[in-house]
Amino acid sequence: MQNRLNDEHLLWKSFTEGNDRAFYELYDQYSDALYSFGMQFCKDPGFVKDCIHDLFLDLHKYREQLRPTDSIRFYLFRALRRIIHKQKLNITLLSLDHKIEQTLHAHAPGCEETIIHSEIQQENMDLLTNAVSQLTKVQQRALFLKFEQDLDYAEIASLLNISVESVRTNMYRALKALRKSLSKHRISLNLFIQFLSTK
Repeated sequence: MQNRLNDEHLLWKSFTEGNDRAFYELYDQYSDALYSFGMQFCKDPGFVKDCIHDLFLDLHKYREQLRPTDSIRFYLFRALRRIIHKQKLNITLLSLDHKIEQTLHAHAPGCEETIIHSEIQQENMDLLTNAVSQLTKVQQRALFLKFEQDLDYAEIASLLNISVESVRTNMYRALKALRKSLSKHRISLNLFIQFLSTK
């Protein structure tokens, strides 16, 4: 047991000091275990392999800044889980941004819509689309998840990886900004709810 700890300490120390052979030895020793561990959190083999690849790229890039560790395996497992969570979150947010974009463009005027809708209705929708586009990404996502997906604050916080208090703050600021922007044109904030519900 003590010999194993000593060997791990020396391997990690050698790696952080810039020994490339130690870096490749780390990969050889732990890549299979990391793959098995990663598959517990995501069933996509390609995704897990990409996350492991990113992990070792980060290790190599920042190795001079890494702290000593008593357990390389535990350190790598924890780092991989963090990367998997971050990458899955990024994918989710990209998908969410795409849905928001679709919602915005779904109300852009088309030839048939221009004929069917009155000029006033179309103008109001254009103003609302512009107002929403002025919000920050976090504010757009929070509003979309709240009103279009009907999620509660805790669920939104988990999805956006921010605190519940941050969700409340962003929601408050977003609605305040929308209300201020729309009130200049005497448009009710209720139009925002219609805007999402007619998606």
